[in-house]
Amino acid sequence: MNLPTKQADGSGRFYEYVIDNIRQMIADGELQAGQKLPSERELAEKFNVSRVPIREALKILEYMGVLDSSPGDGTYVKNTSAQSLVSKMDFSFDATADTIRDLLELRIVLETFAAYHAAQRRTDEDIASIQKLLRDMREAKKVNDGTEESVQNLRKLSHGFHQALVRAAHNAVLSSVYEYLYELLDISRQFTINNSGISYSSIVAHEALFSKVIEGDAEGARQCMEEHMEDVRYNLKSTMGTDHPGQKAAFG
Repeated sequence: MNLPTKQADGSGRFYEYVIDNIRQMIADGELQAGQKLPSERELAEKFNVSRVPIREALKILEYMGVLDSSPGDGTYVKNTSAQSLVSKMDFSFDATADTIRDLLELRIVLETFAAYHAAQRRTDEDIASIQKLLRDMREAKKVNDGTEESVQNLRKLSHGFHQALVRAAHNAVLSSVYEYLYELLDISRQFTINNSGISYSSIVAHEALFSKVIEGDAEGARQCMEEHMEDVRYNLKSTMGTDHPGQKAAFG
């Protein structure tokens, strides 16, 4: 493969730089459908970036249908069609910039609504399900060794918590909309959970929110979720390079 010709623009959005170069390699025929990509470490060295933007770029390209990730095997080129590389990539650039913020705003609307109604409508089954997720989250944090597998497990548990809370609201339309948009919402989460997974303070925030749900305090649950999402918003700004006062702990 030739060395990448496009350079990071200094804005801190190195994942866009990686996406752009992988896109160009596919368009130029340097990467073919079915071909395995180099490892994250090799890609990081090639593009002269850390592994974090490499993971972000691969995740977005996978969602867009350009790449396919096989756990324990690697990442492969899935689609090299012009439609995939042009229209989907155009969307992915929106998704990695302004649309990411739009998705976060959508999360705030949906999840504060869900928290409020979950406190009013949760069942014993909902409570048991969320309690287990929180226990598993704490255990996973204790044994987190920083490997990709550990980080992905923490992310999965955090995502599961938010999904369970939406289900506990027992609003069929909300659940349907949330499930439909989940893949898009997941893009925003990958930017708000850093490469160490989630922080203990984030777990505490999840637990405080759950306490309000158990108590049946709808307004308290809504406020807890709103505060949690404000921390997520701050972390997103830091991650995407728009604020630089010192990045806060990861949330999701």
